[in-house]
Amino acid sequence: MPLAECFRFSDSLVTLMRAQDGAVLEVNHAFETHLGYRADEVVGKLPAEIGLWADMQVRASIWAQLRADSKVSNLQVRMRHIDGSEVDGELSAELMEHEGQTVVFCIVQNVRPAGTQPLGDNGNESYRALYLAAAEGIYRSLPGAGFIDVNPAMARIFGYPSPERMLRELGRSSGHLIMDPEHRESLHRRLMAGERIKAERIQVRRADGQAIWISENARAVRDGKGNILFFEGTVVDVTAQVLAEEALQQSQALYKVLVESSHDGVFLIQRGVVVFANQSMADILGMTLEALTGSEYMALVAPSDREAQLQRRAQRESGSMDAQRYEINLVRADGVRILCEVVASAVHYRGDIASTGVIRDVTRQRQIEQALKRSEARYRTLVEHSQVGVFISRGDRYVYANQAMLDLLGYDEETLYSMRFEQLVAPELVPVVRQRLAALARNEPIHRDYESCYIRSDGRRVYVTVSIGPIELDGVDHLTGTVRDITQHREAELRLRFHATHDPLTSLPNRPVFQQRLGDMIDAARRSGHHDYAVLFLDLDGFKWLNDSLGHGAGDRLLVAIAGQLAQVLEGRAMLARYGGDEFTVLPTVPCNRERAVEMAQQILAVFEKPFDIGSQQVFSGASVGIVLGREEYTTPDQVLRDADIAMYATKDRGKSGYTIFDEAMHRLARSRFELETDFRRALERGEFEVHYQPIVELETQRMVACEALVRWRHPTRGLLLPDEFLQVADETGMITELDGWVLREACAHVARWRGRFPVLAALRVNVNVDERQLAGKEIVEEVRSVLERNGLPAEALRLEVTETVFRAGRGHAQERLGALKALGVSLVVDDFGTGYSSLESFASSPFDALKIDRGFVRDMESNSRHRAIVRTIAGFAADLGLSLTAEGVETPGQRQLLLAAGCRHGQGYLFSPALPAHEFEALLLEYARAEA
Repeated sequence: MPLAECFRFSDSLVTLMRAQDGAVLEVNHAFETHLGYRADEVVGKLPAEIGLWADMQVRASIWAQLRADSKVSNLQVRMRHIDGSEVDGELSAELMEHEGQTVVFCIVQNVRPAGTQPLGDNGNESYRALYLAAAEGIYRSLPGAGFIDVNPAMARIFGYPSPERMLRELGRSSGHLIMDPEHRESLHRRLMAGERIKAERIQVRRADGQAIWISENARAVRDGKGNILFFEGTVVDVTAQVLAEEALQQSQALYKVLVESSHDGVFLIQRGVVVFANQSMADILGMTLEALTGSEYMALVAPSDREAQLQRRAQRESGSMDAQRYEINLVRADGVRILCEVVASAVHYRGDIASTGVIRDVTRQRQIEQALKRSEARYRTLVEHSQVGVFISRGDRYVYANQAMLDLLGYDEETLYSMRFEQLVAPELVPVVRQRLAALARNEPIHRDYESCYIRSDGRRVYVTVSIGPIELDGVDHLTGTVRDITQHREAELRLRFHATHDPLTSLPNRPVFQQRLGDMIDAARRSGHHDYAVLFLDLDGFKWLNDSLGHGAGDRLLVAIAGQLAQVLEGRAMLARYGGDEFTVLPTVPCNRERAVEMAQQILAVFEKPFDIGSQQVFSGASVGIVLGREEYTTPDQVLRDADIAMYATKDRGKSGYTIFDEAMHRLARSRFELETDFRRALERGEFEVHYQPIVELETQRMVACEALVRWRHPTRGLLLPDEFLQVADETGMITELDGWVLREACAHVARWRGRFPVLAALRVNVNVDERQLAGKEIVEEVRSVLERNGLPAEALRLEVTETVFRAGRGHAQERLGALKALGVSLVVDDFGTGYSSLESFASSPFDALKIDRGFVRDMESNSRHRAIVRTIAGFAADLGLSLTAEGVETPGQRQLLLAAGCRHGQGYLFSPALPAHEFEALLLEYARAEA
């Protein structure tokens, strides 16, 4: 019973809260009556999240007292009703352990309308007024959780409209406000260690996501025993100050980059003397910075340029403030003459006019310019004779095109230059061209490389790649670029893309394309909430027979013929895909309800009422259709197609050539199967499997000689499950070998113990089933040897039962494994003999010791002469090969007598005992032991 239910008749408010963060766990009926909240509206929420306290200081006071004394006694509180009114009461609270966790038990007595008694003294009210009016943020927080009190300035700094709103959102956790996790952990460790945080700069995240800087003072408040009650501190927004400091640092760094790290020379020259120069200027002149600083600038000027430089100096020293831009020949320290570009401005430095500016060595640049002029003629020749189209455009027309461009489009220059781009490109690309031209007009960036399609003068399409870039000609912006013909490449690419997305035989979309389209439809349905789609899964009936009888070529022609007729029937209304083999899938492209899906299925089935022409002959074929209608729980194409496949097989089970709609019964069956599979994967870990034992007796004397280990699953909700209910799941999940290995270990351990306990049954043997996959593994021989040695069990005490399917992977492989096991000394038994399809010669050449007659032959052998004959035949086969014989499922004395008459000497079944749990079987062994003694 919930703790609050103990106070369901009390008029006092009872609340149970989690001690970790204050979240409400339980409330009693009086809580709902006095405050108007239903229990489900408050459970799991913090008091601040529902506005429980009229004064948020109350919550801080409660937590402080609880952390100091583990209890609160008769604290005056004021609470807010759901309608906004207020009530008063006396709160008592105490920490306690309840159902394995620490909780706070709260009871509010003497509940009455607000204002009946004062809630606090004048001192507290005065302090609270100062607290609320403070300009800096003030807070209290729990060491491992969120805020328990904040003032308005704190809420304002962090972008919350009110302290209450901030407490509601950060009452559980507030650590994420600090953007640097390492800084956050450091602050927490320092506070816990007793350090006072003073003027600590911290980068935090406001409620609107904005990053700001704060300066924080904080300390841990402790009780008389040194235990931490809470953290408290103040916060000031220092974002503007931090940004200003960063800007100053950036400005200084920028100065250093521009001057000290500039590749251009920077100088200050006054009265012909170099007062300042950076390292780049010294490098340009081949001098050290020390030698350059304080030198005469005129000594660096080449004789041919000194007169002009003297005139510039005279203008500057006469007071001219005009900027000077010129080129001048200077002489490096090594005597090499260089051409430099100078830009100088006038400044006042220490009371006198001076020139400052930059100098750049343009010797190489001028040489390159001359080389470019010489190469221009060569460039024009290359462009004119290029095999790639080259053009210059302005606006929406070409103004130049080389011969390759003219040949590509099939126009002469005059005609091409008169045409707009819209007239040259494919019609579907006209909007793209217009968008590109509009972006250029707005000086917006565009893609420099793209694919396009031109229409030649003769009407043929030409696919091209275009590369463009801006160029200025005569002061006007133009575009220049190249055009390369990729028509053949594009056609090859389209063919490859088609083959990648379509079935090569029928040319229908393939499975990946269908699943992608279905996935898009599922996503759209989940967004809109309208699951009005359907999938039809189609499988041909008797297709394997056609392939086997007429050959695969005829089968392929039939698939092509069916695909063609279905495509005609569904054209424009659905996507038809070849899903694989003789399976087709249909996805309606319009909203589809049950009636439309059925109508489409009927139209599909009508196609199969007539024969298909496959060349030299006509053949009939049928189809089984499974229909799935959209559901809210479908999230992936695999889920839909899985259920469509189930519905299709349901059609085949009902006689084929029809349709079945996946319904709730199938849905429940599929879900049950999925849940069983999920539970099975955990069952071994949870120890839910049990080994039961069924005696194997001599039919003549009914004396026990052995037992068979049979696995059972004690499911937590479905009860005891027999193998038929879960072995298929074990096989499909691939866990059958793990389960068989566990049964082997359990059975050997039990039998070893029983043989030791009951000396008269020291020859007791155990039969254990081995799956074909377990037998195929290399580990089986070593696993059996290890289990026998670990339990001290002789090899002759173990008999491994295998079915005829062991020969499915190949006779040689099976005989190798069987021989290795036989070499250990264990016995080999063929289980369910007569129900498989392996050749008798396989048994004759394999090291088997015994056969087991399947219960299907024993069950009705008293009334079925055929089965009696089969049993006699099996008995004769076993006798001729020297094999022991055991019958399963013996339930009546008549069956026992017939088996003895046929020559069968051993049996097991309900006539003697059902399979029993280990403890019950042990009790049965005790009875046998006493009887034998």
